[in-house]
Amino acid sequence: MDGMITLVTKTSPNNKADTITTRPAKLEDAEGLARLYFASYDYTGITSQAEALAAIQEVLDGKFGEFLPEASPVIVDENDRIVAAALVLNNRADDVEPADLPSIYELFTAASRRREGLAEHLIRTSLHALNEAGHKQATVRISENNAAALALYLTLDFNRWFPANDDDIF
Repeated sequence: MDGMITLVTKTSPNNKADTITTRPAKLEDAEGLARLYFASYDYTGITSQAEALAAIQEVLDGKFGEFLPEASPVIVDENDRIVAAALVLNNRADDVEPADLPSIYELFTAASRRREGLAEHLIRTSLHALNEAGHKQATVRISENNAAALALYLTLDFNRWFPANDDDIF
């Protein structure tokens, strides 16, 4: 498996016009999130819908850090199916991230809805909610080989975080 990198950014209000409607993720969304998660990724090691549901349920239950529903937007289609989601944790339960910073733990979009700006909108919505809640910074951890994700986050003013710089992130 390739290496992972951590990116960090300042939170900020979302000053862009909202043309996409989101709502906070709910615990009751577990099955819809799992369907989307399973269909969206080829490289998670998840081999069944049941495994995807178990993985999503662990995120929602706080196994990897406190789940923040208000900072975890989802986008639904006209049939109320989740087509894109960002799942945000208050702080990850591992020692990789900078201490005490919220993290975009998962971000996924239906393959049929990619290149519509949904992921960017979800990130901006999450950062706005985190800013409103008093958080000054947020992180995300991605594969160093995921050029599309890296380009998206760099466009949104995320910067690479190095543990040696933890005292002076910005």
